[in-house]
Amino acid sequence: MHHRAFDRIVHIVDADAAARQHGAAVLRASDYEVQTHASGSDFLLTHPDAHPGCILLDIQMPEPDGLDVQDKLIQAGQTMPVIVFTGENALDIAVRAMKAGALYFLEKPYLDADLLRMVAEALARQEATEDSADCKADATARLDSLSPRETQVMQGLAEGSPSKIIAHELGLSIRTVEMYRTQLMEKLEARSLSTVLRLWFDAGR
Repeated sequence: MHHRAFDRIVHIVDADAAARQHGAAVLRASDYEVQTHASGSDFLLTHPDAHPGCILLDIQMPEPDGLDVQDKLIQAGQTMPVIVFTGENALDIAVRAMKAGALYFLEKPYLDADLLRMVAEALARQEATEDSADCKADATARLDSLSPRETQVMQGLAEGSPSKIIAHELGLSIRTVEMYRTQLMEKLEARSLSTVLRLWFDAGR
């Protein structure tokens, strides 16, 4: 899986030293080249070059926070895929980051296997030459398999709403909403909510 890993740089931008070191160790053990940055401004100052790779960006950093850094990267024409780290239950922030262009989000504390899978997916996606129309058609076809109720729950998730709010708006119990959420993830063959939201945004919903 990591046949091209050696020529890809993964940038970790995180104010938490322990988190930076842990992420770097996990990725280096899988043969990725890793550069760590203690703040968003440090990272922006290094003018990350156009070398293929991806950026792991912690949203909850002191100024500039992850969303600011992401905006500045986009303004600078940076095209490396971005995966944002969010705190627990910060779906609304994760959705904002994805709407602003992040590819995936990963909730801390994360599983090492999830980190590796997302980085591999981000790099594979960067390498794939499939145009965005193909991507959109594929995402649309998959989302069309959802039932109307599942689609409503999906819509709530894509707005960053917690299950409690979705349940209230749809007049359902929280347990029922959680059940629909599990069903739709299985139907879409998505292992994380992040992947589900990526499909939703790819489809231009």
